[in-house]
Amino acid sequence: MQLAAILALSRVVGALFKRIGLPQVVGEMAAGIMLGPTLLGLFWPEGYQFLFPPESVGYLGSLSNLGIVFFLFLIGLELDPKLLVSQGRSALTIGILSILFPFSCAVILTRWLTDNSTLFEGVENLPATLLFMGTAIAVTAFPVLARVLVDTGMQHSRIGSISIAAAAVNDVLSWCLLAGVIAYAQAAGIAQGLSTAGFTLVFIFIMYTVVKPFLRRLQNVYDRNTRPSSHVIALIFFLILASAIATELIGIHALFGAFVLGAVMPRGSNFVATLAEKIEDFTVVFLLPVFFAYAGINTYIDFSGGYEFWKYVGLIVAVACVGKVGGAALAAKLGRLSVRESLGVGVLMNTHGLMELVILNVGRELQVISDRVYAMMVVMALVTTASAGPLLQLIYPRSRREQQAARHAGFSVLLPVSMPRTAVPLAELANHLTASSKERRIVGLYLRQQHFYDTIRSHLEEPQPEEIEPLQRLREEASRLRMPLETLSFVSRDPGTDIAETANNQALDMILMGFHKPLIKQSILGGTVNRVFSNARCHVGVFVDRGFHGVRRVLVPFMAASTHDQLALELAGRIGASANARVTVLQVVEPGNGAENGATMEAVKKVFGETLDPEVVSVKIVEDASPVDAVLREAASHDLVVIGVAEKWGLEGGMLGFRGERIAAEVATSMLIVRRYEP
Repeated sequence: MQLAAILALSRVVGALFKRIGLPQVVGEMAAGIMLGPTLLGLFWPEGYQFLFPPESVGYLGSLSNLGIVFFLFLIGLELDPKLLVSQGRSALTIGILSILFPFSCAVILTRWLTDNSTLFEGVENLPATLLFMGTAIAVTAFPVLARVLVDTGMQHSRIGSISIAAAAVNDVLSWCLLAGVIAYAQAAGIAQGLSTAGFTLVFIFIMYTVVKPFLRRLQNVYDRNTRPSSHVIALIFFLILASAIATELIGIHALFGAFVLGAVMPRGSNFVATLAEKIEDFTVVFLLPVFFAYAGINTYIDFSGGYEFWKYVGLIVAVACVGKVGGAALAAKLGRLSVRESLGVGVLMNTHGLMELVILNVGRELQVISDRVYAMMVVMALVTTASAGPLLQLIYPRSRREQQAARHAGFSVLLPVSMPRTAVPLAELANHLTASSKERRIVGLYLRQQHFYDTIRSHLEEPQPEEIEPLQRLREEASRLRMPLETLSFVSRDPGTDIAETANNQALDMILMGFHKPLIKQSILGGTVNRVFSNARCHVGVFVDRGFHGVRRVLVPFMAASTHDQLALELAGRIGASANARVTVLQVVEPGNGAENGATMEAVKKVFGETLDPEVVSVKIVEDASPVDAVLREAASHDLVVIGVAEKWGLEGGMLGFRGERIAAEVATSMLIVRRYEP
């Protein structure tokens, strides 16, 4: 009866919360509290006593602990190590500061509460209590954060990818910190504490040097059989329980062992995906609601507790929000994110969710917090988790999310390469152009010149793409950037036409090619490039390398009436979002006519949103009778100029020669010259 009631109420309340735009897990947490003394016990004490007699609560607790052990295994399983490095320094900085700030704030608050209230009366180990409260407020609920991003459609945005990576860092550090707090709280002295730390290091060493290689071999067995047998599933269950037992005996709680086992499982395989699918449904749908109900039975929120109770609840919530949101937002701002993006990251990192309840349950077992503090912290977890979605939607309104969704739609690029040195900058640009897309495709192309003996030797084996140096260099750079790459190579009599036809046949969105010939000998927009322009049924970008070494400032000379300049603005927006670069939109007007062009601002807002963040994009109006001179002057302080082919800039047409390409000839900055395809 208990399990049936728990399952039914958790699904109903979870579905209701989801319908009103809140994470389902918040509804399931609320359902657990509703079944406890806070609601059921208050309004129907006879029913509460009948459904949850005291002698049965212990069995419910055992089942809930089992659910949490398996859930922590799933959390470790979802913790992809690539996330820890995918966003580099930004994710690491945000992950660390989103622990240090709230941890410090919580320790200060707890120390003040111990001196000015009776909340922590009866707590004997005050240092352990301080450390535990800091850890509890510092944790981020990785699964809830991901769910909020999916619900708001921002999982592929820059703040989405950075938040996910930062939450992964936060998860690892939080569980290590919790393990240390538990070891300290349970240690009888320095000798036992050192012993616990030593055995913990031995446990982790064995997991990575013995268990992880064994799991890889187990994966190979699965790959041969295509599906895991019942023996394999039983073995994984045994390893989960054995790892939990080992860390429980060491003195750092069973949860840590299950988490570490999940973290050492092989990644990127059908074996892990199938295993997660088999465990997840039963754990998340059935066992977790039992944990919520068990936590709810032990939670009494005194709604009639008066001013004092709710004063401390408000204080805890405020400190948690200020510490978590403030620390994460400050770190994001240091990482050169905009104010809006920094606040978005802070709100996402403030989701405590289920992880908070797990940690609070451990604290209650260790007797480092009182029942009243436990109830207050549960309220804090509910408030911070429930508010994440609405606050994120307030920071990023629907219109702005739709603009971002359009920008993050699928994008595909063809990279024709003819020499190894051009592969690096072209790969970096292609990565920036496609990094924020839900689906991205990059195709590397190398065209070999046709010699007179090719026909005679056509029956011989052709060189493979991996044997060609430019493609090999492109592949190495793509691997470094973690960018998907396909490669093609064939003999060509007309490279310009074949490049265009390859993009047409592959239905790609853009051709991104380099220019290598000296300007005096051949026009940039003539020859091969002109034939690509003439035959390609997609956008074309010609990259002129002037010592390209990354991008922090992008210049876009812009005319609102030019569709090519509008493409340049869109591509600059993609590059700026991926590289965390600042975009300057340059508008050149006749002397004495320095008024702002409304069409220009409308185009900029269409790409960057209604509220223009000056650290993301700025519009600069320059009065000059020579637009080309203005561009050359402004380009000196930028890393990349993205410009559309247009008569005003002297880049319109095909075979214009040296005179018409003065910008490309004289500018010292790397350039991306783009042409929009319009059917």
